[in-house]
Amino acid sequence: MEILYVAFARMPTEKAHGVAIARSCETFARTGATVTLVVPKRATKIEGDVFSAYGLERNFTVSEIRIPDLVGRFGESKFAFWLHYGLFSLAVASRLLFGSRKRFIYTREAPLCFFKWIGYRVALESHLVSNRRGTYFFFARRAYRIIAISSALQGMFAAAGFDERDVLVAQSGVDLSVFDIDSSKEHARELLELPLDGKIAVYTGNFTTMDEDKGLNDIITALKDAPGVLFVAVGGNEKDIERYRVKAREVGVADQVILRGYAPQKTLAVYQKAADMLLMPFPDTPHYRNHMSPVKMFEYMASGRPIIASDLPTIREVLNGGNAIIVPPGDPAALAETLMRPHDAKLARQAYADVQKFTWDERARTIIAFL
Repeated sequence: MEILYVAFARMPTEKAHGVAIARSCETFARTGATVTLVVPKRATKIEGDVFSAYGLERNFTVSEIRIPDLVGRFGESKFAFWLHYGLFSLAVASRLLFGSRKRFIYTREAPLCFFKWIGYRVALESHLVSNRRGTYFFFARRAYRIIAISSALQGMFAAAGFDERDVLVAQSGVDLSVFDIDSSKEHARELLELPLDGKIAVYTGNFTTMDEDKGLNDIITALKDAPGVLFVAVGGNEKDIERYRVKAREVGVADQVILRGYAPQKTLAVYQKAADMLLMPFPDTPHYRNHMSPVKMFEYMASGRPIIASDLPTIREVLNGGNAIIVPPGDPAALAETLMRPHDAKLARQAYADVQKFTWDERARTIIAFL
């Protein structure tokens, strides 16, 4: 099988979708497929190429489309975004016109399902249904197969009249060789220059998604009722780090908060090992309730540390009272109470056992069989 993974994304990137795209290409190639990642050429602050940035095997090809980087030059305005998107799509289409139709196009971009009109089979990996549902489903109906990252998303396709047999649920995954590391809590804290004693709650990954808070507001608010708990968050950009520093000062818990910037996955694994508990108290919004399959959830499960997560349908597809501590979303008081009490180590052990079936390799094999 030959797969062109077409992604309108800055690669490598500090955002979680970069990990998912890169790992998918690597593990598709491990199944025996010939894989080419097609992305626009864009400036990035991440050092190295896709392979070194994510620690990948060099078993697939990266093809960069050289078009003007309008988003990088003019910012995230809608006009610049859509013009850049259009130029990228046309450039890819022109390359495909004279290519073999035996290849699969794999993409997260619903409009790129129009490649069907030039004879290609397009697999759409759906991460959200846009607010313009009619337009989104119009393009999605041109897909040969659809991969939804949550059962909630699959249900949205079914409600729109799609045959469920054409929609596979494949949640995000984890590379156990990166996150299942042999490190004690004390050694991890020494490496990261964190206090060796006291309770530490850790959050890893981007602090916001599409400028939406990912639960850090509730965590910081909860700290005023959780004395002695140190909150460490790593993975934010400069704007978000300052945003939550201001929040911590307003709440009066600045001395309980450490905020750090982007770190590669191998370093995130060490932060997770340094934790007494790992946090992802996502708010109850349509995106988090229906669309997400957070990469951090599976990374947390591989760490062997207790997880505190919001009670949302997308979370409940993987986590439950037997492998995590589930708290009401948007309830800092309940979160504070949970931060203060001891946690049963059995939950972390069960999460570790459960995550064995959520590897990127297993996900790739399932998707290839579906295609």
